[in-house]
Amino acid sequence: MQLGGGFIGSGGGIIFDALQIPLDPAGRTAALHHKILAWNADTANLIAKFGADTLTEGTGQVEMTGRDTFKLSWVAYAVKQGNPPLIRLIIVLNGAAQFTGPDSYDITSSLYVYTAFENLPYFTDADADDDGFPDPGTTPIWTVSSFNSATRVPIP
Repeated sequence: MQLGGGFIGSGGGIIFDALQIPLDPAGRTAALHHKILAWNADTANLIAKFGADTLTEGTGQVEMTGRDTFKLSWVAYAVKQGNPPLIRLIIVLNGAAQFTGPDSYDITSSLYVYTAFENLPYFTDADADDDGFPDPGTTPIWTVSSFNSATRVPIP
C-alpha cells in the first residue's frame, strides 16, 4: 500500500474529501488537503456558539507507519466570514488509519478544538502568538474521537 490520491469519506454525521499528494517516490509520506463538506449538529452548534459561520479546508501530513497503516494530522479553522475574515476556532485532528483494500481505509481519530481570539469570557486565546497553531500547553475546549471510512474516487 502507498499514499496518494483523492478520497471521499464519511462517518459520525460528516462527509469529507481528502487529497493525498505523495512527497516521495514510494508513497510513504504525503501532504494532505482535507475538506469537511457536511457536518453533524454538534459541530454546527459549536461553530455557531463561537460566532463562526464556516470551516476552512484542512492542511496536513500523512505518513505510513506499517505495510497497510498510516498516521495523519491536519489543521483547519472555524471562521467568521468578512473583510477581514476572523478565525474563531483552531481545529486539530490527529489520527491513525488502516487500508481495508487498495482503494479504501478506516480512520480512528481525535479532534481537538481551541479558541483563537481574545476577550472571550471564560476562555483563553489558545493562539496568543498568532501563528495559526495552538500554543504549547493550551487546553482544547472540546475533544471528540471519531471513526470514519474513506474510498478512493474511481477512474471510470
